Amino acid sequence: MYSKHPCIFVSHGVEEDFRKTLGITNTKTIYNPIDSQKIKLLAQQELSIEIDEYILHVGSFKKQKAHDVLIKAYAKTNMSLPLILLGKGKLFEQTKDLVVSLGLDDKVKFVGFHDNPYPYIKNAKVMILASSFEGFGLVIAEALVLDTPVISTDCPSGPSELLPENNLVPVGDIDALAQKIQAAMQAPKDYSVPFNTKFLPTNIAAQYIELVS
Repeated sequence: MYSKHPCIFVSHGVEEDFRKTLGITNTKTIYNPIDSQKIKLLAQQELSIEIDEYILHVGSFKKQKAHDVLIKAYAKTNMSLPLILLGKGKLFEQTKDLVVSLGLDDKVKFVGFHDNPYPYIKNAKVMILASSFEGFGLVIAEALVLDTPVISTDCPSGPSELLPENNLVPVGDIDALAQKIQAAMQAPKDYSVPFNTKFLPTNIAAQYIELVS
């Protein structure tokens, strides 16, 4: 089936993995469209927390997102800014237990799932991802729309197509992530990355039109 039909992928990393795994060549990467105008509009809503400065993680509590790596890395910083965790999932209680065991109750805040995460992203000093793998890393692109600096693990696909090397650390490297978080808390602007307009819906749509034409 895959060899007889064009296959479209959300990142070059996913495309390359697919080509190596199945040995097909009829492939093309077309990124997810990012509606920057809608994101900016939604980001104007008020926050439901009363914390002026914080760093943020957005994602489900599941193995892929590696909350354990994130929290252990955060514990190695001076924790000058609180860490806000936005999301829900089956590893929620396990993550909460880890926070308690490390004595971080007053520093790590769980705010649950929100249909509109953009006000949290907009007001964060830095957003952190510790994922073991990603396809594209949609939340990274959304953060860049809102001028929020992002630090991420260098997954096999996704983050390196959105962020420069300075913003990336090896997957699972707690010490490297801790050092990067510490540096980003001290100087968040050093990790600012402009949003690339190639992800805008009109530009993505043009690629689909070209493909079917």
